[in-house]
Amino acid sequence: MASLWIINKAGGLIFQSEHFAYPHKENGEPELSSNDYLILAGTLHGIHAIASKIVPAPGKQSQGLEVLEAENLLIHIKMTETGSKFVLLTNTAHPDPRAVLNHAYQLYVDHVMKNPFYIPEMPIRIDTFDRQIAALIQ
Repeated sequence: MASLWIINKAGGLIFQSEHFAYPHKENGEPELSSNDYLILAGTLHGIHAIASKIVPAPGKQSQGLEVLEAENLLIHIKMTETGSKFVLLTNTAHPDPRAVLNHAYQLYVDHVMKNPFYIPEMPIRIDTFDRQIAALIQ
């Protein structure tokens, strides 16, 4: 089980595919709203930007935050050349989150960026991409 978010270079959440059993759902707490997800994406974007500037070795470049680990949660981030971020939320038992992120990026290139009707940096509303991502992360 996992969730995939795509955050544009401005920090906006442009795609979200949720296939994750969040603990708050089991406790009967209310579902997160779309605004909550936008806030989470923007916060993660800011943390990623700060982490890319904090480099302990002088003269070294950093891509920013790559993995954030909690007790039963891993957040993997893939930064693309265009500044978009692919974020995969998984449990700690996930076998190969990096491969999933790389495959998701390839699907993004094939189904979204090659689509002549897609406007870059805007929310992704492409059915074939949705189906391919759902099949990948389930």
